[in-house]
Amino acid sequence: RIGMIAIVVCVVIFVIGVAMDRTDPSNPGSPAWLYMILIAVTLAVAAIPEGIPLCVTISLSIGCSDMVTKNVLVRKLAAVETLGSASVICSDK
Repeated sequence: RIGMIAIVVCVVIFVIGVAMDRTDPSNPGSPAWLYMILIAVTLAVAAIPEGIPLCVTISLSIGCSDMVTKNVLVRKLAAVETLGSASVICSDK
């Protein structure tokens, strides 16, 4: 019951944020809906700990989308997670 209330609150905050055209303060060029999805998912994770896998999946998907715009080939989502934890990449050429 509390989970449903939390989801309704997150959806309402998402709709209000998109209607008010709230954008990411650190990246004003990004669309409002994308920023509000991140805010709504963050609120859902704070209210319902079972939402953490959803948050991780959305974050990885956004990272994959950014990589696609840079013409990077990604076949498996797990590969992106592994790349995200790398601190040094050594290449030959």
